[in-house]
This record gives sequence, C-alpha cells and structure tokens, in this order.
Amino acid sequence: MSSAHDEIDQIHETESAARERIEKAEKRSRKIHEEADEKAKITIEAAERDAKNTATRMLSDIEGKKVEIESSVFKDTEEKIKQMQSSAKKKRDDAHQAILKMLLGEV
Repeated sequence: MSSAHDEIDQIHETESAARERIEKAEKRSRKIHEEADEKAKITIEAAERDAKNTATRMLSDIEGKKVEIESSVFKDTEEKIKQMQSSAKKKRDDAHQAILKMLLGEV
C-alpha cells in the first residue's frame, strides 16, 4: 500500500508543480499584456502628438499663404483703383478742356 500512497503523493506533487507553473505562466502573461498595453498607449500618445504638431504646422502654413494671397489681392486692388482714378481724372480733364473749348467757341 505504500506504493499506492507514494504514487498518490507523487500525483499531488505533480499537480502542485503544475499549478505553480500555470500561476507563473498566468502572471507572466498578465505582465506581458500590461507591458504591451503600456507600449501601445505610449505609441498612441506619440502618434497623437505628431498628428497635432503636423496639423498645427499645416494650419500655420495655410494662414501664411492666406496672408500672402490677401496682401497680393489688396496690392492688385489698390493698383487698379489708382489706374481707375488716373483714368477718371484724365477723362475729367479732357471733358473740362472740351467744355472750355465749347465756351470759347473753338469747337
């Protein structure tokens, strides 16, 4: 009967060792999972920062181009206004000259 008890003891020891291995494997699995989650979190945070920085740079570039375009349009508009004023002054002067000639009877 001693042999049966020895076998039962050996089975209990094997079961106990197996449980310890399973617990160690589960702890290691949890640790790996936690590390992977932390690395994923860090990677996501870095990607979000990069995306925000890129968006900020793009908005800044767009704003700069907007200012350039507005400045160019304003300059062109000012130039056209000056040309129109000059043309209007010349036409007014020509009209004054024509009226003066009519009044003086030169026409």
